[in-house]
Amino acid sequence: MCEAGAIVWVPQSIAADVEAINLPTIQWRVYQSLKAELPAAWQHYRGLVFCLATGAVVRLIAPLLQDKATDPAIVVVDERGQVAISLCGGHQAGADALTQAIALQLGLTPILTGAANALNLPGIDTLGNPFGWAKGAGDWTAVSAAIARQEPVQVIQDAGSTLWQQHLPAEHSFQFQAAALEKITAARVWISPIDRPNSPSDLPQVQWHPRVLWVGIGCERETPDVVINAAIQQVFQANSLAEAAIAGIATIDLKADEVGLLAVCADRHLPLRCFSAAELCSTSVPNPSAVVEAEVGTPSVAEAAALLASQPVSRVEGNLLVAKQIVRLEGQRGAVTIAVAQADRELVDRAGQLWLVGTGPGALEQITPAAKTAESTQCPMRNWLFAFIST
Repeated sequence: MCEAGAIVWVPQSIAADVEAINLPTIQWRVYQSLKAELPAAWQHYRGLVFCLATGAVVRLIAPLLQDKATDPAIVVVDERGQVAISLCGGHQAGADALTQAIALQLGLTPILTGAANALNLPGIDTLGNPFGWAKGAGDWTAVSAAIARQEPVQVIQDAGSTLWQQHLPAEHSFQFQAAALEKITAARVWISPIDRPNSPSDLPQVQWHPRVLWVGIGCERETPDVVINAAIQQVFQANSLAEAAIAGIATIDLKADEVGLLAVCADRHLPLRCFSAAELCSTSVPNPSAVVEAEVGTPSVAEAAALLASQPVSRVEGNLLVAKQIVRLEGQRGAVTIAVAQADRELVDRAGQLWLVGTGPGALEQITPAAKTAESTQCPMRNWLFAFIST
């Protein structure tokens, strides 16, 4: 844990012993009162690992618990170093994955008590995290309960990786179908760039939005970001598309320095892909414009850029969901031409990891902890682990 960037807090009673160890690479801190220090740590760190009795940890954290969407991961390691327990935040906060990583590193037995773990299923509220999907609206508690009861749960997926489906246990209650069915299912999971409203009369349902939509944009010079944002919102609402499913924005390289466009990308944390006029000319579009070609050297900016960005590798014919539309905002200067294309693969905007570790003498039971961690863990520990050690 210390190698992964953990900050280790120790009680005053053993501070002298810690100093005598003389390990300069480990970040040590000494506390007088764990109860007094904990509230600040709760707000600052993503994960807390306690080397205490479980009952003591429960009493310490009880006043601080608010919501599983915001509380940190809580893991308890027994003082004899035999088990690691995922106490709170198993799915959303990542306590289950952190528990497994700690258990592998220290040779402990991981204790995971969530219903999904008992069924060997991924948590529905964290299903899309490895793929960079955006979590949409829905009754997550009701759908999770239906899965835990092993009731039939319909899954309708029209975007994003299906790799997760290949790793389900043989006995699972998911029903993969192409259309919504009401009578044979207890809940529904949508995996789609479409934003579907949910009424109280509907089955419990949740939505994951893979980031597969590329927004092609052309605009007049000095069009402000408020106009560009309004154009995106109007087009997405009119076509029932989820803005959370946007992978990025694409345009012609002449607009690479457009202030309003750069501001939109920065505010939405989206990449901007720029293409030359020659690249855009090579793409067939349904609505070419001779006027645009005379102005910038290509008959299409918005549609062509959206299509090119949506197929960065294969260059196969793209899926243009929304043909170009021109949007103006009353009282504001400038105009925006916008189109939307859907990619075959979702954007995962984080770097991968390459682990180079020894595998030990060769026998499977002698694989090093580092190799087991690289193979099994789904979340890095670096920069988010906070540990308390007590006696």
